[in-house]
Amino acid sequence: MQVPATVYYMQIARSKAIAIALRFFEQQNSDVSLKDAIMENNVWIVTISIGMMNPKTRQVRIDANSGEFLTMPNY
Repeated sequence: MQVPATVYYMQIARSKAIAIALRFFEQQNSDVSLKDAIMENNVWIVTISIGMMNPKTRQVRIDANSGEFLTMPNY
């Protein structure tokens, strides 16, 4: 008799989601800072502030299981 395999999903931590978002925005921007990071329905919603003189707010959604972007951020 074969035992069914159990699949466990390890969610990425808040700090990892923040690091993913910051790393992405830092590729094109010099002044990037975290505003907020919350989880809703296995999705990290990370809000980032970009710029010093004329700051802009950007928000990205990151899958909590895979760490992949669910919405690609726009500049």
